[in-house]
Amino acid sequence: MMAALSLQDAASAPELLVMASLDATLPALRVAICAAFPELLTELGRKRDPPLLVAARRLADRACLLERAMRRYRDELERARAPRADNDDLPF
Repeated sequence: MMAALSLQDAASAPELLVMASLDATLPALRVAICAAFPELLTELGRKRDPPLLVAARRLADRACLLERAMRRYRDELERARAPRADNDDLPF
């Protein structure tokens, strides 16, 4: 989970506010789905799963993917914001 956002962070990258709310809700969503469909914890999926179970599995998987994508986005944002070495003095 990301540290608390500063006002400056929120102003320069407002999407981080929404991502902060998702940090708490996506794990809760996965827990709730597994509570509603405990078979998700033991099965890999069958060809004849009911459509609701298939949708629940897909939703839980997508929540994990979204968490990873948000982590990558934050990493890239941090890299983009990092001060760069000024190499203007180099002769080449």
